[in-house]
Amino acid sequence: MKKKTLFGALACCLLAPFVQAHKFSTAYMDVTVANDQPTLLWKVALHDLAQAKLIAAKNNHQVSWQQVLDSAPVLNRYLAEHLSFTSQQQACQITPAATSEWQLQRLQRDLYLLLPLAVTCPANSDWQLTYRALFQSEASHKLLLSWQVAVSSGNAVLAADSDTYPVY
Repeated sequence: MKKKTLFGALACCLLAPFVQAHKFSTAYMDVTVANDQPTLLWKVALHDLAQAKLIAAKNNHQVSWQQVLDSAPVLNRYLAEHLSFTSQQQACQITPAATSEWQLQRLQRDLYLLLPLAVTCPANSDWQLTYRALFQSEASHKLLLSWQVAVSSGNAVLAADSDTYPVY
């Protein structure tokens, strides 16, 4: 019995360096208002962007700042295809900030890209966000949304099966 226990403990110690826990794919978005228009701040893990092939990196967990900057055209095009904002059911224009305004932040042991987005809407009411980013590369991906606008404020979790906030 002691031999089996000792063998099991030894096997765990030898295999431990090769076992990796699954990382949850979580992004964050803050929606606020400036000059009667929405502003967005998307916080997304660098490894999630690399896994989705939006940043050219040999290793999803080792991404350089230059690789992030070089990916700007790809990221901006991807956001245009996977993020939308409407006002009174009319499309708003989303403009990503210049790369000089991008930042990195460490959240929960991971590096996140902070990407500001300006939004121009035809009206300042009935705003709605639809988020469809990263669901293809990670089906369990979630967006933790902080909606802080004058008319309403709240928090929501957007996922592949519930990608719009608020729901009218």
